[in-house]
Amino acid sequence: MDQTGMRRAAGEAAPLPPAMKLLLAGLIASSFALKLFVAWRFPNSSYPDVTMQYLEQAHRLLTGQGLVPWEYVVGARSWLTAGLIAPGMKLAALLGGGPDLRIMGAIAMCSLFSLTLIAPCFLWGWRFGGAVGAALCGAFAAYWFETVYYAGHPLQDSFGTYCLVPALYLAYPNGPATNLRRLFAAGLLFGLATAFRMQLGPLAALSAFWVGRLHPARYLALGLGGVIGLGVLGPLDFATFGVPFNSILQYVKYVGSSIGETETGNWGYVPWYNYPGWLVAFYSGAFPLLLLTGLIGARRLPLLLAVFLFNVALLMVVEMKSPRYMYPGIPLVLTLSGIGMAELTLRLWEGRVRTAWLAAGGIAFVAVMSGLLGAFSHFAPHWLVGRGTMLATRQVNAAPDACGLAIVPGSAWWLSGGYVSTDPRIPLYGAQATGAQAQAQSAAFNYAITTADAPTDPLPDLAPLGFARLACYGNGTRGDACVWHRPGACTPGAAPPLTASLPDWLEKPAAPSR
Repeated sequence: MDQTGMRRAAGEAAPLPPAMKLLLAGLIASSFALKLFVAWRFPNSSYPDVTMQYLEQAHRLLTGQGLVPWEYVVGARSWLTAGLIAPGMKLAALLGGGPDLRIMGAIAMCSLFSLTLIAPCFLWGWRFGGAVGAALCGAFAAYWFETVYYAGHPLQDSFGTYCLVPALYLAYPNGPATNLRRLFAAGLLFGLATAFRMQLGPLAALSAFWVGRLHPARYLALGLGGVIGLGVLGPLDFATFGVPFNSILQYVKYVGSSIGETETGNWGYVPWYNYPGWLVAFYSGAFPLLLLTGLIGARRLPLLLAVFLFNVALLMVVEMKSPRYMYPGIPLVLTLSGIGMAELTLRLWEGRVRTAWLAAGGIAFVAVMSGLLGAFSHFAPHWLVGRGTMLATRQVNAAPDACGLAIVPGSAWWLSGGYVSTDPRIPLYGAQATGAQAQAQSAAFNYAITTADAPTDPLPDLAPLGFARLACYGNGTRGDACVWHRPGACTPGAAPPLTASLPDWLEKPAAPSR
């Protein structure tokens, strides 16, 4: 092995030349543009949490109007994520943007934070694969379909990931870091990752033990940073719920029996083998290549593989499961795959093909593979879920005669676009299609959107109330969202405003949250 190969194998830090700095900047800028384009061109909301727990709450934070789900009634969800996307929403409002542009403002903030993944992955690739490794790992972080998808979904899982990956690079660039300032910064980010999503705490602890080993000073630096990072929830929860760390206390209280329960059953309660099944299904024909190259890369950075496997193992024993819970480990294994691909590429073509061409080919390969898997693998339905509701709400917002909009049935509030998606000039109601009060309440609105939890569930028929169905939009694995209209004016207040129903098991606090 020559001297260059030995430096790569050791992961020695070499200064980035100007061309590599330019490449990194290009990956960051193009990734941000791609994420915004995809979010606008393919609107979707696979998880009601995206709309109701974060977008709606950011809207409520800015305007005082919005649905209040049970998590915010008792304070089981912190305002950290909603607060971070609210500035983008506010900026869009100041520029005169309507509901769609305000949501795009929030997505832009989330996408901006998602860019924190690119530099660590790029630098890991640079250490162990030179320009080719940096290009491959940077492309995985910038263009991989899951990264693009979750950048458009403000979730605790995604924001936690944006802290976890940089923390790991600081603590473990090519092995355990020894610089205490660097470890303090890593601990700070580990703490923030846990503040966003407390389930990332065990991953942070595993990383701390792997890096700290028998060096008390390392634990001290990591621990001090972690306490400060996690500590942001103390004053934030006190200011919003009146109790420091209330979001953690209430989450722990309810997570065992309540979270995930709906009127139609227990969402997400699936067997343990769904996690490996999702990986194979989402990565499809590329799975063998990613597995092989990932194992090659794991020889250089075994902690990254350990964190991913530990996360999946923990998730398997929890009854409620979702693909998004795996996301914090996905950029790590993709980085290992990028390092492994770079090693194979350099063994085959180094010295025979210009490095610049190898790097460019690696970026193109990752981009094409990502596009094909995102569009045609079993992940593809994710892009359609919730899309119909967004398009239906857009149609109503664009109607100049709209004087009231009802979600029918009102119990489907969590499937709606909420107040954040609705033009503020249009009052939002919750109503039923049948019953003694249905006809009288229908005077409050001249537009309605009907929807259901599953495609097989029957949709309400509003024709007996004098409404005509204008259009229906597919919602993926949910029931269609259909727009109904009747001619005439509206009688304000004839129907109750749309509100979030609360579960019977909820112990409501004596005083409402702030």
